[in-house]
Amino acid sequence: MALSPVAAHCQQAAPGRSPQIDIQTRASGGPDVVMLAGGGQLSIVVDTGEATVVGLAAGLFADDIRRVTGSHPRVAHEPATPEAVIAGTLGQSRWIDRLAAAGKLRSLSRIRGRWEATLWQVVENPFPGVRRALVIVGSDRRGTAYGLMGLSSRIGVSPWYWWADVPVARHPVLGIRVASPQVDSPAVRYRGFFINDEDWGLNPWAKYTFDTTLGNIGPKTYQKVFELLLRLRLNYIWPAMHACSTEFGSEPENYLLADQYGIVAGSSHCEPLLCNNVKWDEKVSGPWNYSLNADTIHAYWEQMVRARSSEEAVWTLGIRGIHDRAMETPPTDMPGKLELVSRVFRDQRALIDRYVTHRWGPVPECFVPYKEVLPIYDAGLKVPEDVTLVWVDDNFGYIRRLSGPVEQRRSGGSGIYWHLSYYGGPHSYTWINTTAPALMWEELHKAWENNTRRLWVVNVGDIKPMEIGIDYLSRLAWDPGATGPGSQPIFLRRFARENFGNAFAAPIADLLAEYYRLGTIRKPELMDRTWALSLPAGRAGELTHRYRALLAADSSLFSRVPHAARDAYEELVGFPARVLAATGLIFMADRAARRGEDPAARHAEIDSLRAYLEAQVRHYNTGIAGGKWNRIMPGLVTGKQLPAWSSQVRWPWGEAAQSRPIPELIPSAPGWRAACAGAPPKGKSVRGWREVPGLGTSGRAMALLPADSTACWSPGDPKAPRLVYRFRSAGADTAAYLDFVPTFRLYPGLKLHVSVQVDGLASRMVEVPGSSGREDEGGFIRRNAVQDNYVRVRVPLVGLSAGSHTFTIAAVDPGAVIDRVWLP
Repeated sequence: MALSPVAAHCQQAAPGRSPQIDIQTRASGGPDVVMLAGGGQLSIVVDTGEATVVGLAAGLFADDIRRVTGSHPRVAHEPATPEAVIAGTLGQSRWIDRLAAAGKLRSLSRIRGRWEATLWQVVENPFPGVRRALVIVGSDRRGTAYGLMGLSSRIGVSPWYWWADVPVARHPVLGIRVASPQVDSPAVRYRGFFINDEDWGLNPWAKYTFDTTLGNIGPKTYQKVFELLLRLRLNYIWPAMHACSTEFGSEPENYLLADQYGIVAGSSHCEPLLCNNVKWDEKVSGPWNYSLNADTIHAYWEQMVRARSSEEAVWTLGIRGIHDRAMETPPTDMPGKLELVSRVFRDQRALIDRYVTHRWGPVPECFVPYKEVLPIYDAGLKVPEDVTLVWVDDNFGYIRRLSGPVEQRRSGGSGIYWHLSYYGGPHSYTWINTTAPALMWEELHKAWENNTRRLWVVNVGDIKPMEIGIDYLSRLAWDPGATGPGSQPIFLRRFARENFGNAFAAPIADLLAEYYRLGTIRKPELMDRTWALSLPAGRAGELTHRYRALLAADSSLFSRVPHAARDAYEELVGFPARVLAATGLIFMADRAARRGEDPAARHAEIDSLRAYLEAQVRHYNTGIAGGKWNRIMPGLVTGKQLPAWSSQVRWPWGEAAQSRPIPELIPSAPGWRAACAGAPPKGKSVRGWREVPGLGTSGRAMALLPADSTACWSPGDPKAPRLVYRFRSAGADTAAYLDFVPTFRLYPGLKLHVSVQVDGLASRMVEVPGSSGREDEGGFIRRNAVQDNYVRVRVPLVGLSAGSHTFTIAAVDPGAVIDRVWLP
C-alpha cells in the first residue's frame, strides 16, 4: 500500500473562458436568438470571394443542421431570408466588410490580425430583408471555418460522427443565442497529427474496404481525414508515409484537397522538404548520403519544392537516413556531421527562398532533432534563428528536453512531436491507446509552460482507436490554460457527455479513468510473462480483480447504452477496455498456472480469453457499423490483415522482456496519512505540489507545478514546497521507496532532484533515475521505465527510534512528479 499526501503547496488553475453561445431546443425565441429550425426561413451566407474552406464548412454546417432538425438550410451567396447565418473573413467577404464599415460589428479589434480568430455576434437588421443574423467573422480563412464548425459541435454533431459513428440527437426546434460578441482563437499555432505505421490498419482498410478503386490511402481517405481535422479545429498533418502507402506528394489531388480544407501540410523528421524517401532506389539514384550524392538528392528536393511551392506548408529541414533510419555516414566524426547538416540547411533554405510562395506570410520551417540527430544539435549545430525547433519525446510520452532560456528567445520558437502510438525499439505499442490524458496534460502543458507554442504534432498511428487522445489533443492545444491539473476528469466527463449524453457522462468517465490507470500500469502490447511472474501475489490478485471489474463495468454500460449509440460506444470505450482487461487476465492466468495454481483450469481460461479477444476483433471489423471498419483492426496473431513484419512485435505477448521485480510494499499500519507543509495563501498563485488525477500508476501522482525554470529551489530552502508524511517505526532499520513518473530534465543545465529528510535530520538529494537521457546512465533504466511508467528510488532509513516520525520531500528542480511513496 502506498501513501498519498492530503495536500500540498499549490493552487488549482482557473478554467479558461469559452465563448458563451447557448443552444435552444425549444421554441422560446427572443432577442439575440437565431432560429436554425422551427422558426423562419434560414440561409447560410458565404460570399463568392471566400476561400474554399469557408464554403466547405458552410456546407458541412448546413448538413449538420439537417442531421439535427431534419430541415436543410440553403447555402447562398447573398442574404435574402428573414434569418441568416452570415460567415465571412475580414477583407474577403463583402458582407462582413459592409457590416464593419457600418459599425454594426463590435470587438473586431480583438480578432483583426490574429491567427485563426473568430468573432460571433447577433446583428439585428443587418441588411434589407434580413430581420436578424448570426454573424461569424474570421480573422483568416480557418478562423471563419472554425466558427462554423464550432457551432456544429454545439448543436450536437460530434466531430466523431463519421470516424466513430457517434449518433446525432434529433431536435425539431433549434436556435442559437449569442447575447454579446464572443471571441475565440487558438493558443498553439500549428496543431495536428501524424498518420504512421499505417500498415496495421488504415492502409488495409482503405485498400480493401473504403477505397477499393485506388486500393490505397489517397484522396478519398484524406478527404475524411481533413474533415475530421477541420471539425476538431486542428490545422496540420504529417501524412501516411510507410512503403505500403502511395506517397502523399506523388498524388497532386492529395495536397490540393488539403488546401481546400485549409489544412497545412507537413512532413516527419525523416522527410525533408515534404519528400518521402521510403522508396528511394539506391541502385538507380545512388546512396541517400548528402556527403556522397548531393547533386542527385538536391535535384530530388528541388523537384518536390517546385511542385508544391504554392501551398501552405511547414517545411521540414535536415536529413536522416532512408525512411526512419539513422543519418548515413560518412562523415563519422561529430565535426563532420555538424558541417554536413549545416550544408543541408543552407541548400534547403535556398530552395525554399527561390520557389515557395509568400502568399500565406513568412514561410514556416522546422527542424526535428529526433533520435541520433539530437546529439548533433547538442554538439553545437547552428539552427537558423527563424526555424522552429521541434522537440521530441522518448516515443513513450516523456519529453526528452525543451528549450532553455536562450533557445526560448528564438524567433522561430519551438514545437513538440509526441507519441500516442509507436513501432520500434525497445518496445512497440500500436494496437490501442492507453496513454492517459493526464500524462498528455502533464507533459504537453509542461511544454507550453516552457514556451513550446509554435507547433504540436502527435503520432496517432491509424487514427482508430486513438480517437479520445486525438480529441484531447485538439482541446489542449487550442487552450492549454482552460483547465489545470484536474484536466483528465473534466475532459473525460465532457467527452462522454458530448458523445453519449448526460446520463452516461459519469459512468463512462469513471470506466475510462480506471482503463487509463490500468493501461499505465502496463500497456497490453507490453505485457509479457516475465512481468507477470515478477508481480507479488497481492499485486497480481489486485490486478486480476481490477481487470475483471473493468469487464463487468463495460458489460453493464453496454447493456444500458441506447442501441443507436452502441457502435460508437464499442469503438470509443468498449473495445479498448475489453482488449486491456482480457489481455491482462491472460497473463494473470498464465502466472497462476506457472505457480501451480490449477494449471489445467488456468490454461482453459487462457484459451477462452484468446478466443474472446479474437471474437472482439472480428466483431470490430465485420459487425460494427455493418462492416464499415473491416480490416482496420488487426488481430492477435500474424495473418493476412497484418504486415509481414508483425511477427517481430510483441503482439501482445512476445518474448520475455527484462523487467525488474516489484517488491511487496505494505505499511505496518493502515490509515497513514500525509500532511502538507502549509496551505497556500488565499488568492495567491503558489508554486508547489499538485495532485494530478489520472497521472501515474496510482492515478493520483503529485506534480511540482509549474514545470518551468522559475520553479527551482536550493537544497534546504525552507520556502521550498514540500510533502510531509507521518509514519510509525518499530525501531528497526528499514527503507522508504519513492516511485517517480519517469520524466526527463527540462533542458541541459538543469537536473531533476528532490530533497528528502527524516524528522529534523540532515537532508539528502535524490535524482530521478534515467532523467539525464544518456544511454550510458539511463539506457537500461529507461527501457524498464517506459514499460512500468515509474522509476523507483530506495532511501535507507537507518537508526530510527521506535515511535512516530516524519518523512519530508522538498522541491529542488522543476519537472519532478512523484507517483507513490512507500513507507514499509
